[in-house]
Order: sequence, then structure tokens, then C-alpha cells
Amino acid sequence: MPGFLKGKRLRYRLLAWARLCVAVGVLVLFIRVFTSSLLQWRDVRALLMEGQISGTLIRDAPRSVVVFGWLAVAALFGRWYCSAACPLGTAQEIVRRLAKLAGRRKIFFSRYVSPWPLRYLLPCLAGIGLLFALFPLFAVMDPMGNFGHGVRGLFTLVTEKSVTPGVGANLAVFAVILAFAAVKGRRFCDWCPVGTLLGLCSRTSFLGMKLDRETCVSCGRCEDACPMNCIDAQNKTLERERCVLCLSCAGHCAVGALDYGFVPSAKRREERGARRTFLQKGAYVLSYLAGLSYLAVPTLRGLGGLLRGKSPDGAAFEDRIGPPGAVSAEHFALRCIGCLACVAACPVGIVRADRSFLPQLDYTRGYCQYNCTECGHVCPTEALRPLSRDEKQRTRIALSDFTRENCVVVTKRQSCGACAEVCPTHALRMVPLGDGSLTVPVFDAEYCIGCGGCFNVCPAVPKAFVVTGISPQVPTPGMRPSEESEELSLPLPATTDDPFPF
Repeated sequence: MPGFLKGKRLRYRLLAWARLCVAVGVLVLFIRVFTSSLLQWRDVRALLMEGQISGTLIRDAPRSVVVFGWLAVAALFGRWYCSAACPLGTAQEIVRRLAKLAGRRKIFFSRYVSPWPLRYLLPCLAGIGLLFALFPLFAVMDPMGNFGHGVRGLFTLVTEKSVTPGVGANLAVFAVILAFAAVKGRRFCDWCPVGTLLGLCSRTSFLGMKLDRETCVSCGRCEDACPMNCIDAQNKTLERERCVLCLSCAGHCAVGALDYGFVPSAKRREERGARRTFLQKGAYVLSYLAGLSYLAVPTLRGLGGLLRGKSPDGAAFEDRIGPPGAVSAEHFALRCIGCLACVAACPVGIVRADRSFLPQLDYTRGYCQYNCTECGHVCPTEALRPLSRDEKQRTRIALSDFTRENCVVVTKRQSCGACAEVCPTHALRMVPLGDGSLTVPVFDAEYCIGCGGCFNVCPAVPKAFVVTGISPQVPTPGMRPSEESEELSLPLPATTDDPFPF
């Protein structure tokens, strides 16, 4: 082999490994974001989430610098976003490499994979979801959502040895994606709405991978190295629309037929000439959409239920306690993609995914911290609106209901007051009871923000407090001003020998 070819292969191999190291670094950061609730990761969470295309498409696509920036990069230089910035794509590539190292390639792994004739169908459905604000339709194919709930579900399974039905279903989807990656490469990228959009932009990019058909000897090394299986060595073709610029093909080519650089205008005109094929595929997609319209009616009705504040099982979302910044049940259900970033960001672990795949607050594990705003700042779609500390402290996310007859002060004539101690807005205060030897809580709902502290610390069985969700979340006056205690005179039950259960 001539020396210049050895040098070229070595250069591309080094570049391919450098690209992979960057991609793995981004992947590790995302894994850390979805598994760590450390407050030190707040800025990293915000930066990574705001740089993703899928969440931005839901959040503010018409005015997003992120979306147009990545589209411009794809139109000029190719799919570098998919190459290094997408954690789900990197995870698939790593699984594929591990499968090859395990020796499964000769049994299961195929080289060139021709694109599914109707692969634009799912991205079109996702686009319809964006166009008509049916964001759950987009969330099904969202790469960030699939990666987030997969990683978080795996983390929950390892740490807690159990998962909820919703998280279990998400984890199963993630496992199927990785299983396809092990035997067929980055197949999810062929149907990903973000990847498809970037692929259409990169179809005629000025810079990209190019294959010299005269130099190529159809040895198949590049085809074997390509994680997207978009190189057909037999026919000497490279599908730039599907290429994610991993650079592995150029590093394995023995004759130097592959190179990244400026694509001649004649080649771009040839690729633009394939527009007829693209339109034909579009016609296939439209025909399938027409044929599936009847079958899609139940799904659209279910989405309409989400818009009306109903879960798939018919229960009202108001019965669930949405995280701070959810605005309303409709707003939250419409925009949440189920990535579970808020679950990972919660420092006390009370944000949990329920059976409807939507996060909610679980006050049996703790209560919402008065100064914490982490979940809103990490949400990529603004399903949770980011709140300032002052806004959070004045926003009612739920409402407590106090049943005096269940309080241990009344039932057991034992001193308590734990609820008033944890109430951050002083919506609960202790006032003398009877002769003044005991004090009992008095609840003022006007100042309640629904943090769940009273419910969490209440020792009574059944508890004296019940916290229910509200929609929409509304502002409150803030902290109750100090007032003089008022005397109450209530008949006390007979004493009991039962120990104080606190």
C-alpha cells in the first residue's frame, strides 16, 4: 500500500476515534444528568437539554436558534448532530460495536441495509403531531424521550429493584431499540424524526462523505464499518442522507476511495435529480396516512382526552399532583415527552412516573422543598415552566385538606405540631385547645402551596391531611403574616393508653 494511503487511513482512524470519544463524552454527561440529582449538575443539565432539537421543536421552534443552527450545520456540513450530540445514536453505535466484538456479526449482523420504502411514515406522523400541537404523537418517536426514560428506567430497576408499569413499558421500548442496534446497526436513526429532518437537509450539503466509484474495488470494508449500513459496496453507492459522518468508512478503505470534503456541484445536481423518488415515497406515505386514518381515530380520541385533562384510563389529571411549573393538567399532558429528566433532577426523589407515563409528585417519599426549582429548569420542552425561587414559593401546585378529627392531638391528647413546623408558608399554625395545655393545628387554605410537608410528617393513622392536585396551578399571597393565636374550645375524647405514634 502506498505511503500516502497509509497516512490517509491513519488520519481518518484518528479522527473517527476522536469523534467517538466526543460522542461518548456527551453520552456520559447525559447518563449522569438522568441518574444524578446533585444540584451541581444544574447548569450542565440546562445546557445539554437546551441544545437538543426534539425538545426545542416542542418548546419554541418558530424562534429557536438551536433548531435553525443545527439545520444550517446539516445543510452545510452534514449530520454532525447525529454523529456526536445525540446520546441515543451513540448508545446504539456502542451496542453495535460490542455485538461485533462478541463475534455475533457473522451470525446476525448484515452489511448494507436498504432503507425501508415507507421510512418517512413515522417522521410524517411526528410532524403532524407538531403541526397540530398533538405533541404526544411526536413524543412516541422522540430520541431524547426514548433515551431518557430508558436510562432512568434502568437506573430505577438497578437501585430500587422494581419499576412502575409505566417505567417498565418505557424500559422495554429502550431495550427493543438497543436490540435492533445489536443486529442491524443504528436502525432507530432511520425512523427518527430529528434524524430524518437533518438527513433531508444534508442530502445536498456542500461538505460530506463522498465515494469515488472509479477508485472503489468493492472490497466491503467500508460497508462492514458503517454503523448506519448506508454504504452499498457492491453497487458503489453511499447514501449521504443517511450518513451520520462517523468517518469509520474512510479509516477502513484500503484504496482511499472514501473522503470527507467538498461535494462537486455535478454530484449535488445528481442527488437533487432523485427528487422524483422522494416525491414517490411521499405519495406512498400520504396513501398510508389515508388508509390509517380510520384506525387512528381511537388514538386521536385518546389524545383529545389528554387535551380535556383525562388520562388514558379515564381518571382526571387533576387527581394527580403535577410538578411545580406544570401550569395545568392540559399544558403538562400535551407537552411532556416522558424523558424523566425531572425525575432525575429532583433532589428528594418525590417526582415519579405514574401509569400514564407522566411524572407526578409522590409525597409518601418526602415533600417538595420550598427553595427548589430544579425540575422546571431541566425540562427540555417547557412542559414544566421554569420558575424563579420567588415564583415557586408563591405557586400553589396542590391543596391540602385538614381533618381535625384524625389529628393525634384530638384523638390521643398528645402534643404534636409537626405539620406546623414544616409548613413553609405558615398556612398551619398552632392555637391553644381547651384549657391551653395542648395546641391544635388551624389550617388556612389561602396560603397553602401544596408542598406536601404536612401530609408527609403527619403521624396519624389515617392521616389528618390529604393533598390533592389542582389545575391550573395558581399564585398565592405567599407567606401568611404572623397573627395572634385564637383560643378554641373543643370537646376532647377520653384519654387512651396508646403510645404517641409519631
